[in-house]
Amino acid sequence: MQRDKTSNSPKIQEDPHQAESAPPRQLFWADQKADEIIKRKRFRYLKKDIKKFDRYTIKTSASISGVLHIGRLSDTIRSESVVKALKDRGYDSDLIWVAEDMDPLRKIPEGVPQEYKKYLGTPVTDVPDPWGCHTSYAEHHVSKYLEVLNEFVSTDLTLFSMKEEYKKGNFKPYIKKILENLEDIKEIINKHRQNPLGRGWSPWTPICKGCGKIITPKVEGFENGKITYRCEDYKFEHQTAKGCGYEGENNPLKDYGKMMWKSEWAAQWARWEIVSEGAGKEYIVPSSAWWVNAEIAEKVLKFPMPVPIFYEHLMINGEKMSASVGNVVYPHQWLEIAPPVLLRFFYNKKLMKTRSFSFKDLPNLYDEYDRHARVYFGKEKIPNPKEENHMKRLYEISQSNTTEKPLKVSFSHAAMVSQIFTDENAKIQSLKRSGHYDRMLHNETLKRLEYAKRWAARYAPEESRISLDIDIKKIKQNLSKEQKAFLTRFSRWLEKPRTPEEIHNQIYSISKELGIPFKEAFKAIYLAVLGTKKGPKAATLIASLKQSWVIRRFNEVC
Repeated sequence: MQRDKTSNSPKIQEDPHQAESAPPRQLFWADQKADEIIKRKRFRYLKKDIKKFDRYTIKTSASISGVLHIGRLSDTIRSESVVKALKDRGYDSDLIWVAEDMDPLRKIPEGVPQEYKKYLGTPVTDVPDPWGCHTSYAEHHVSKYLEVLNEFVSTDLTLFSMKEEYKKGNFKPYIKKILENLEDIKEIINKHRQNPLGRGWSPWTPICKGCGKIITPKVEGFENGKITYRCEDYKFEHQTAKGCGYEGENNPLKDYGKMMWKSEWAAQWARWEIVSEGAGKEYIVPSSAWWVNAEIAEKVLKFPMPVPIFYEHLMINGEKMSASVGNVVYPHQWLEIAPPVLLRFFYNKKLMKTRSFSFKDLPNLYDEYDRHARVYFGKEKIPNPKEENHMKRLYEISQSNTTEKPLKVSFSHAAMVSQIFTDENAKIQSLKRSGHYDRMLHNETLKRLEYAKRWAARYAPEESRISLDIDIKKIKQNLSKEQKAFLTRFSRWLEKPRTPEEIHNQIYSISKELGIPFKEAFKAIYLAVLGTKKGPKAATLIASLKQSWVIRRFNEVC
C-alpha cells in the first residue's frame, strides 16, 4: 500500500458571515482529549516521565475481513476531530490509517462465490479478488473504501498496510522485544484469565506453510525461538476453516505470520508513536485488549499508552448493524442522500451516547445540523452560554475546508419541492415564492434538493411522500359543505400575491369567521392539494405552489 504525504489539515477559510469569535473549546470532547494528550506527564504503569513529542500522531484503522460500512467511519472521523483540536492549539498532528489486512477471511460475503470457502482462515491479503480487478480481496475492498473515506475526512491520511509492515520487517524489533520478555507478557495477560497461559504459549500466530492459512495453525510449543504447530480445522461462528494437517515450525523473526492482537496493538502504538486512538465502549473494561496492550506497551516496549477515545457503536433502527440482518448502510449510500459533513456532525456529538440512525429520520438530523449552523453564525441565540458554545464548536469542528453557511430551505421542505417539481427552474421559483431561497447559496441549495429527491424516492416514509395527482371526483365527495365554503373563500383571498405568514394567519382568520374548526380547515387544504388528510405546513405548501394553480385546484374540488 502506498503512503500519502501528511500535511496540515485545511483551515476554515475567512468568511464575512463567520461567527464573531471562535467558540470556547474547553467543553467539547475533542478539545478535552487534546488537552489530555498535551498535558499528561507520566506513564500509567511505570514511574517514568513521558518524553516530549515533536508531533502528535493519532491512529485509526479498519479490519478488512469485515463489512466496511459507515460504522467503520466513526473511528476515523472522531480521530480526525482530535487532530483538528491539537492543530487548533498550534501543535503538529498527523492522522494515520492502518489496514488490518492480515486478519483471516471469516465468512463468505454476499456476492462472493461459495467456492471461496476454501479461503476461509486465509489472510485477506492472500485471498484472490473475486471480481478480478485487484490483486487481492483486501486490496479490492481497501481501494473501494478509500475512494469514499477521503470524502469524509479533510486531513491527509498516511496509509499503512499491516502485511507490508510485516513484509518490510518494520515490526521485527518489537517482535524480538516481546519474545525476549515473554514471561512478562504472560503475566500481564494472565491477570485477566481464569486459566493461565501455559508453557509453550506464544504471542505469535504462524501462517501455515502447507495451505497459507493463519487461523488453522494450532501452536503446540515454543522453544529456542521457534514455534511448532499443526494445521487443524477452526470453527468460526457459522462456518469452518479447513486445516490441511501440515506439521511444521515457524520462526517469528524470519517466517510469515503475525502477532496476536494482545501484543500487536501495543507494538503498533510503539512503532508509530501513537498518542491517541479510538475504540468501542467494550474496551473500557479493565480486562479488555486495550488495557492489556497498554500495560505491554509501557512495561515491555517502554512506550506510554495512548489516550483512549472510547465511543458507543452505531445502531440502525435500534439494532446492531449486520450484513446478515440486512441493515448495513454503506458510505456510498450515505453520499447519495447527504453530504459527508452531516455524518461528521452526527459522529462528533457526545461519544458515549448511543446513536441510532434511521433513513426515515434523516430530516431530523438535517434540522439539527441547520440549527447548529444558525447558532454558529449568530442567526439564532441560545439562552445557555455553555450550550451555545458547545453547539458552535460541534459545528465548527465538523466542517471540512470551508464553513457552510446555513441554508434557508430545510431538508423536509426540499423533499416536498423535489417531489412536486421536476424542472430545476420550477424548484427555484417555488423556493423564491415561499421565502426559502438564497441567491448566494444557489449551488448549495441545488445539492440539498438533489439529496432530498433521492431520499424521498428511496427512503421516505409514506407520510412524507407527496403527489399533486389526485382523484378530483373522490375528493369532491369527501369534502363537507363547510370545508368547501372555506376553500372557496380562501381561493378568492389568494387572488393577490401572499407571503407564507399571511397565508398562515388567513387560514385561522377565515376559519374563525366561518365557524369551521381549524383542524377541518387544514384537512380541507391537504385533501384538495395532496389528496391526504395530513401533510407539510399548509402555509408553506400553498406558498410553494403557483397561487393560480392553487385557486384552480380549490375551484375544481368545490
